[in-house]
Amino acid sequence: MPPALVIALIVVALIAVAYFAGLRPAPVRGRRPAPVILRRRSKWRKVLPIIPLLAAVACLVFAFTGFGFNVAETSPVIVLVMDVSDSMHATDVDPNRLEASQAAAEAFLDELPPRFQVGLVTFAGEAKIVVDPTRVREDVEEALERFTTSKGTVIGDGLTVALDAIEDVRDDAPDTPAAALLLSDGRDTGSTVSPDGAAARAASMEVPVSTVVIGVEAVGGGPGANRDALEAIAEASGGETSTAETADELTRSFESIGSRLSVELDVESSTTPWVIAAIALTILAGLMLVYTPR
Repeated sequence: MPPALVIALIVVALIAVAYFAGLRPAPVRGRRPAPVILRRRSKWRKVLPIIPLLAAVACLVFAFTGFGFNVAETSPVIVLVMDVSDSMHATDVDPNRLEASQAAAEAFLDELPPRFQVGLVTFAGEAKIVVDPTRVREDVEEALERFTTSKGTVIGDGLTVALDAIEDVRDDAPDTPAAALLLSDGRDTGSTVSPDGAAARAASMEVPVSTVVIGVEAVGGGPGANRDALEAIAEASGGETSTAETADELTRSFESIGSRLSVELDVESSTTPWVIAAIALTILAGLMLVYTPR
């Protein structure tokens, strides 16, 4: 429940306690007990019951507009972890794996609510953070267009750099929900941190890693993507794995993952607490009106 909502409910509870604590212990026969603060001569007699009604209306407004008080502190984080090895120039995915992955990543961004923070990590012979988690989508989109490839595929190190970025965000906001989306077309080629080790760390941080295998999978130990390794990362961390051998399949996979993460990570999207608060406030206002002396 948002902290601001908790504070509001506490304030309302204190009003209610002050209201009903002021009831006369020995009412005159035939008359309703009247709170001291609301006796006939009190200027608050007609005003005070309106306060919880206004608060109830505010709660309903927040519920139906998706308003959140802690957007900056609790914005979910998703880090794209993208393979930029030389093999991404292969044309088995039209026009090639690299350009298809760039287009799919842009489609993925369109699926996320604006308040989500998105980071970008690339890996080939080394892994690096290209864009720190940000709500400025233009920064990520521009970085996607500037991809350059090199030799190597350090999948484990790429995921490790992504987890480091998420930890940096959580240093200031420990409860920030987060996830990673990892795309690769090959096998790990000597990461400092093994893919299994990075997946175990992701699991301990409660960061699900969804993986996407792009291109033709390896057959009989030959060249190609290692689905088993990427599937193990997803399974260990609570994510999902998909395979894309065409540009359309890749885009659909990214859009599907984006839609799912939008629901799973958007912890403030639930309107239930606001609706419950509105009902409670309306009941309180009704009780106050009943006990208000005419």
